Order: sequence, then C-alpha cells, then structure tokens
Amino acid sequence: MKTPSRLQRSLIGQYLYFFITIAIIAALSLFILNAQIMNYFLDSSGQTKVEETTQKGYSPATPEESYSDQQERVFYKMALQILLLFLVLFAITVYAFGRRTASRLTTPLSSIADGIRNIAQGQYRKRLNFKASYELAQIQDDFNDMAERLERMEREKQELEESKQRMLIDISHDLKTPLTTIRGYIEALEAGLVDTEERRRQVLRSISDKASLMSELIDDIFDLSKLDSPDVPFSVEFSDITEFTREIAAEYYEVFEDKQLDFRYDIPDRELRVPFNAIWLYRAVSNMLSNAWKYNPPGTTVELKLVIAENGVEIHVADDGAGIPDALKDKVFEAFVRGERARTSDGGTGLGLAIAKQVAEKHGGKIRLTTTYGQTSFILFLPSNM
Repeated sequence: MKTPSRLQRSLIGQYLYFFITIAIIAALSLFILNAQIMNYFLDSSGQTKVEETTQKGYSPATPEESYSDQQERVFYKMALQILLLFLVLFAITVYAFGRRTASRLTTPLSSIADGIRNIAQGQYRKRLNFKASYELAQIQDDFNDMAERLERMEREKQELEESKQRMLIDISHDLKTPLTTIRGYIEALEAGLVDTEERRRQVLRSISDKASLMSELIDDIFDLSKLDSPDVPFSVEFSDITEFTREIAAEYYEVFEDKQLDFRYDIPDRELRVPFNAIWLYRAVSNMLSNAWKYNPPGTTVELKLVIAENGVEIHVADDGAGIPDALKDKVFEAFVRGERARTSDGGTGLGLAIAKQVAEKHGGKIRLTTTYGQTSFILFLPSNM
C-alpha cells in the first residue's frame, strides 16, 4: 500500500481543520439559536402569567392563531439572524482558510515558475528560497542543484571557448614564428647574403630545426585532437609495466648524460601486469621526461620511479631543478603552457603535459603535480583494472 506523501497529509490536515472549524461554527450558531428560543418562550410565559394576575376580567379570548403566527414570525426572525451570523462566520473562515492554503501552495509554485523562467532566459545565478512542505522543499533543493550545475556548465563552456580562442592564437603564433624565420633564411640564401660554406650549413641547420619544430607542433596538435575525440579507438592490453618503464629508462639514459643531468631510476624487479596502451603511454612518459630534460640546467638530478600504489601503479618523474612557480601549477597541464612560462628556459610546443594528462585519463587514471622540499614531481597513476 502506497504511503501518503507529506504534501498530501498536509492538505488532508488542512481540510480536516476546515471541517472542524465549520462544525464548531455551526454548533455555536445552533447553540445561540436555541438559547434565544428558550429565552423568548420563557419571557412569553412569564408575561402571560403577569397579565392573568393583574388584569381583571381577563378572558382567554385571544385567538390561538394570532399567538401562533406571532411565535412563528419571531422564530423565523431569530433563525434568519443566526443564519446571517453563520454565513458571516463561514465566509470569514473560508477566506482565512483560502489565504492560508494559497500562501502555502501558490507562493512556492509561483517562485518555482519564476525560477524556471530565469533558467530559460539563461539567468543561472538565481536560486529559490521559500518555506514549504517536504515535497515542495525537495523540488526547491533539486532546482537549486540543477541551477548550480547549469551555472557551472555555462562557466566551463565560457572557459572552454576562451581556451580554444587562446589556443588558436597560440597555434597561429607558433607556426608563424618559425615559418617567418625559414622564409628569412631562404631569402638570404637567394640574395647571396650567405657567402661562406660554414654559414650556409648553419643556416640550413636552422631551417631544419625550425621545420622540425613546426612538424612536432603539428604532430602534437594532431595527437591531442585524437585523444579528445571519442570516435578514435583506444585499446589497452595487460602487459608488464616494469619492463615497459625499464625500456624507457634505458632509452633516455644517454640523452640525460649528454646534457650532464644526473639520471636515476627506481623500478621493481618483479613483474607487474596492468592494462595500458603501450604507444600512448610511451608518449605520455616521454613527454614528462622530455620536459625534465629541456627545462632544467646541467647538474639537475632527474629520477624515474615506478611505485606500486593502491588499486594500481604510479610512474614518477621527479627533478630538483628549476621548479615551477606557484601561479602556474594549476595551469601546467593546459595546452600551450610551455617552458618559458612554466620553467626558466625555453623550448617545446607546450602540448606535452596536456597530452600526458589526456593519456592518463584515457587509461582511467590521472596525473598530478607535487612540489616538496625543492623537488618537482609529475605522478601518473594507472589503475590495475579499467
């Protein structure tokens, strides 16, 4: 059997209150009518006795019909007065009950209608605030939660639009700058301004470096767009993450040695099998290591570590080098937050950590930045089960 709702019980209570009030008014009216009738008959009886004892030659010659008509007129007069009193009290009760019921129902419903109208007009900041029964109060709470989510979504949408606009500006700038340099070198070669073989080789090397940078930027943009697209397949398989991490460490060891960076690694000896996409995870970890290589001066200690965590594993890339300013820690995983703003040196496309973040999320994991005791650590978490 379905239990009545609180609103239903409240309405039933209101109607019972109304019924009891009307019953009390009716009983009070009948009581007053009965009292007036009794007083009238008592007065009539007393008056008759007085007339019989004081008037000589009194004879009951008064017609019974005349006395009966008089009593009937008096009774109807009293009944009409009581009826009018009852109707006045009834009207006052109905009005008071109607106002009370309307204030408890129509006021919240009017507020809800205004709130829906505000939402339809895009005004997500306004909230409902009224006192009502449980069901209407629940509607108010749910409506406010919905408005808050819509406001947050609208804010995120605006931030996304601003981010896309900023990204387009950064892409055009990053492509135009090396392209302008390449055109300048080519014009210099065509004009014969490069007159020595050594200078010509330097110019060609610069052209090649700028072309490589443009190609790297285009590749990163393409990879980031693929990770953002839900239509691009992202397959994983259970593999040994320790062997995977060990191969990356071996590949980057000489790269760090050439720049006089102290490269260390800490990888467990035993096999750890977790689900991951080897191609994309390699891209993420290599981006983290490349950042440490690009943005730190010689003598910096860089460590690659694989840690067994709760419900998964963590890949740590830590260094004690230049560090990251506090103002940029929350933005370091955004696109185009590159070296000259995040570190003290220059270089890169500014998309490496954004790609690493997308790869981690595609695996059902996450990546975070920590700074403790002068050490900067990027920690990529992979769950043991996706």
